[in-house]
Order: sequence, then structure tokens, then C-alpha cells
Amino acid sequence: MTEKGKAAAVARFNFLKMWIGQGVSDFGSQMSILAIPTLAILVYDATPFEASVVGALGVAPFALFSLPAGPLADRLPRRVVIIVCDVGRALAVALLAISYLSGYHHMWVVYVVAFVVGVFTVFFDITYMSFLPQVVPPDQLLAANSRLSATGAVAGTAGPSLAGLLIEAIGPAKTLVVDAVSYVVSGAAVMAVRVTAPKRERATGGVRTVLTEIKEGVVYVFSKPVLARVAVVNAVCDFGQSIIKAVFLVFVYNSLHLGPGVVGFVMAVEGISFTIGAILLPKVVRRFGFGPTMAYSILFGMAIELITPVALLGYAVVILIGINLVTGATNAWYDVNQLTYRQRLTPDALQGRVHATMRMCFAGPTPFGYLLGGLLGTVIGVATTLFVGAVISTAGAAIMLTGAVLRLRDVDDIDPEHPEPVRVEAAAPAKDPS
Repeated sequence: MTEKGKAAAVARFNFLKMWIGQGVSDFGSQMSILAIPTLAILVYDATPFEASVVGALGVAPFALFSLPAGPLADRLPRRVVIIVCDVGRALAVALLAISYLSGYHHMWVVYVVAFVVGVFTVFFDITYMSFLPQVVPPDQLLAANSRLSATGAVAGTAGPSLAGLLIEAIGPAKTLVVDAVSYVVSGAAVMAVRVTAPKRERATGGVRTVLTEIKEGVVYVFSKPVLARVAVVNAVCDFGQSIIKAVFLVFVYNSLHLGPGVVGFVMAVEGISFTIGAILLPKVVRRFGFGPTMAYSILFGMAIELITPVALLGYAVVILIGINLVTGATNAWYDVNQLTYRQRLTPDALQGRVHATMRMCFAGPTPFGYLLGGLLGTVIGVATTLFVGAVISTAGAAIMLTGAVLRLRDVDDIDPEHPEPVRVEAAAPAKDPS
């Protein structure tokens, strides 16, 4: 085997280990997404506002720590940061389960754990996105991201369904133990990855240096027309989505009177659709183009949620399944494309800071959305609040309909030095990382 062949084999094996670890972690996390708020709503009798506080605390770390997490991801060994974050999340989730099982039933424990898990998730997500380009060659990033997203979607399919069944069988606290174990497995898988990190200038200095590095990431993002547009669109859409998420489980449990098992199944449908969408993504991009796929998928995915309150009139499960079938596929097409574009465009030395800036734009407004959703749910009702959130999300998605995005036919045509899209007759198929 040639040296090039050996390098390719090592890259495939490293990606496989990341893929397995992330898949297990995604599976457990999807269970927690249902188990933690269910614990608050059904066991602790949380009000709509209290439930929204749990959600707000879970995403508040993205607003507080996303920007400083970028320089950290660019300074420290990324593999080590990822492992530490996995261990931290495992301990936090285990603490919540132990607290409940030992008879210490207080909402403040749920609040603290939601926040701590959120903190570690900020650093994990930003570092993981920055680490992937070290493992996978640039021309294979789209296929790698598609596989990771498809695996996450499979977890999103099985996780909520299993969580709903486990919650009904053994309770939400014991269900959280599975999530804690999944984080340990994820950390072990990443620990087994062996890559040679590219040489970067060693950063020195204190707060002023960190602020300068943060500024470099912000300036880079907003100097690139498509990246800047994605940042604004996601900020508005995620604000609207956080309003929806703040009251959605309250809506399905208390207004539609669905049980955890049914809710888990409905959520699983979105995962199935996401999986299929991620698998079909290369064909969709070849047919419609990279930019148009990104723009129209986010628009359709947000707009379909306008009909959610109609579930009150009857056929609730059918309506929710129909919505999730659309949002699952469109989320896959949008999320994978915008992440791949960002990774391909950004130099390695700026990966962490650029991902941090984008994550800050995405998640910065969401704590306020959760709190606003809780307040609106209390004042005007949860169904009307869902509609308000969908209107805001749809308006944000419409911002993506611009020439700079729609002219982008293929991510391979993007030059980091000259990021304006180039017209091509047809997009080349994505290369498989395996």
C-alpha cells in the first residue's frame, strides 16, 4: 500500500471512530431532550413558564460562552476538549438522575443541570465542528457531514421513541442514566482518534488577546456575504423556534393530552425524515444546486409549522407527523449544507472562532425566545404562542432568498480568498469519506 493509501485508510478509520462515538452520544442526548422536560412537567408539575426556564437555561450558555469557546478551540488540543466535555456532561446528567432517585425533588436541580450540560455542549459542539476538518479531507466534508447528520437523525428517530417507552416503564430519571453512559462512550471513541494537528501559532496573552481573537472571527464571518446571511437567518429562525420549543411539550401533554410514548413516536418521525433527507442530499444538491437547496429548504421547513395549532381541531397525531416529515428532510438539507459551506470556506486557524461566532448568532437570542415563549404561553395560550413562533421563523427564513445564495451551485466552487459563488453547469457528486 502506498503512503497515500495508508493515509486514506487511517483517515477512514479515524472518521469511523468519531462516527460511532457521536452516534452513541446523539442517541442518548435525544433521550434526554424528552426526559428532562418530561421530568419537569409531569413529575415536578412545572408551569409553562417554569418549563421555558429549563429550556432557556439549557441554551443560555450558547449566548454566554460561544465567543470565548472559539479561541479555546483554536488554542487547545481539540480532541482533549471534546473528551472533557463528554465526561462533564455525563457527570451532570448522572447527578440529576441520582438526585431524583434519592428523593431530592427540587426544580433548582433541573435548572442547574440544564445549564451545566449546556455549558459543556457549547464547547463540545464548537470544538467538534473544528476538529472534523482535521480528520476528514476537504473534498469529503460534505459526505462526512451527511453521514454524521444521518446518524444523528437515526438517533433522533430511535431516541425519543425509546425514551417515551422507558419514561412510561421506569420513569424519566432512570432514562437519564442511559444518556450519561452514552457520553462516556462518545468520549472513549474520540480518545481513540489519532490525528496530527496542523501547526498553529501559539497564542499568548490574556483577556485582551482573547478579545482580539474573538473579533477576528466576527469580522471574518460578516465579511463573507453568504456566511453573514446564514448568521442572520439562523438568529431569527432560532429565536422563533425557541418560542415554539418553550411551550411545545406543554401543548402536546396538556392541550392535546398525548402520552410520552406517543410524543416520542411523533418526534421520531422527524428523525426518520431527517435520515432520508440526509441520504438524499447529494442527489438533491446535484438537481437543484447547493445554494437553492439551502435557501428553499429552510423556508419550507419553517413555514409548515404555521399549521401546528390546527392539531387542536382533531387528528392531532396525523398533523404533527405530517409537519415532522417536512421539517425533518428540510432541516437535513439546510443544516448539512450551511455547515459544510462554513467548514470549506474557513481556514483551519479560524475554524474555532468562526464556528463560535456562528453559534453565538444562532443561539444568542434563544434564551430570550424561551422566556418570551413561556410568558406568551401563560398570557395568550400555548397554541397562539406556537403560531407566533412559526411566523417569526418563517420571516427569518425568507431572508435567505438572495442572489448570492441562489447563484451558489456547488460548494466546490468556493474559493476562501474570493468567496463569491461561481456559475457552473452542473454540480459534481460529493465524494464519499469511506
